[in-house]
Formats: sequence, structure tokens, C-alpha cells
Amino acid sequence: MHQKLPKEIDPFRLAQNGLLLEGKLPLARMARLTKSLQNTDGMVNVKMAFDIDEVGTPYMRGEFNTSVSVICERCMKIMVLELNVDCSLAMVISERKIEGLAEQYDPWIIENNDPVLLSAVIEDELILSLPLVPRHAEACLPKEAWSVGDDEVELKDIDKPVSPFAVLSGLKIKQ
Repeated sequence: MHQKLPKEIDPFRLAQNGLLLEGKLPLARMARLTKSLQNTDGMVNVKMAFDIDEVGTPYMRGEFNTSVSVICERCMKIMVLELNVDCSLAMVISERKIEGLAEQYDPWIIENNDPVLLSAVIEDELILSLPLVPRHAEACLPKEAWSVGDDEVELKDIDKPVSPFAVLSGLKIKQ
């Protein structure tokens, strides 16, 4: 059931009607996310289920999947990162309502009845899923890059006592 995703939504109305939204959204429409990426190519697969739980909390369960290009902080080369985001957001009208939420939900504060930009909600979740320091899972640097100095360190026999208190005990014996 892939349909064209709406640009703006009324999340409370969608929850009351128990609707499911599925479709694709271009990464290029997410300006804040693309600042962290190497290119804006690609699409986000979107699946959002809106409903109301047994205690009357309106919520959205979302699944967002995409591939993005970022710079590996180790080797400074482009790498492809798979983002698979699963989220459960409870819709609340003020921060005071957050305390009463069930543990399985993250809060989604919607303070007025204005329509919500659908791409902004998806973009927020994708930004939160980006690693702070992107890097390849495998060793992406040559072995010599991991060297910090000489491979062999010579240890000299030291006649001096290891403990500073050993000097004090030597003074006590001499008296």
C-alpha cells in the first residue's frame, strides 16, 4: 500500500482514525540531515502507523530505512551507512504530560493545532540515529598508521628501588 506521502499531517486526527502511511521521501527534502551527509541522493522508505493505545494516548510507530553517505572519521573517505530507525512516539500537547507516558514511548510535543511537516518528523528521527563519530566497522587504515613509535622498547635494569618508601626503610636500617 504505497501511496504518495502528504507534505503536512494532522497527527491527532491520523491517530483517531488509526491510519497507516507508507511511501518514499527524498533525502533532498531534509536540509538539516543533508548537512551531515556527502550527497543528497536517495530515498527514505517510510512506514508510519498512527493509533491510540488502551489508556488513551495517541501515538505513532515509525519505521524509516535509508542509505546515506558520510565521511569516516578514521580514514576520511566516503562510506555508506544504513539507517534503520524504529520509533514509538506518543503525541502530547505540553511538556507537563511527558511524565505520565509509558516507558515504550518517546515524547512528541505538539503544542498547537497547526499541521506538522511530515519530513521534519522523519528527519528528526534520522538525525538522532546518526553516529556521533562515523567510522567503518572494519579496520580502514593501513597497519603502519596504528604504530605510535618504535616497535621495540629496551628495558634497562634499574638498581634504584621501585617504591619511594623503600628509600625510607633503607634510612631506618642505617641508624
